[in-house]
Amino acid sequence: MPKDGREKRDVHGLTEDGMVLCNPRDKEAAHRAQMEQGMAAEDERSVTCKKCLALLRARRRDRRG
Repeated sequence: MPKDGREKRDVHGLTEDGMVLCNPRDKEAAHRAQMEQGMAAEDERSVTCKKCLALLRARRRDRRG
């Protein structure tokens, strides 16, 4: 399998269960995110994935309201 040659990758957010926030049913994506350095972050400020950011904002809004 060829190695991914991208220089910059999106940093994804994680759910409470350790799954990728924008794709919570994909166990392989969660495993990759945990094993590869810099692919996922528990700190919301370091997330760069657009889908994950939208979901984090929605979650914050739900907690407030």
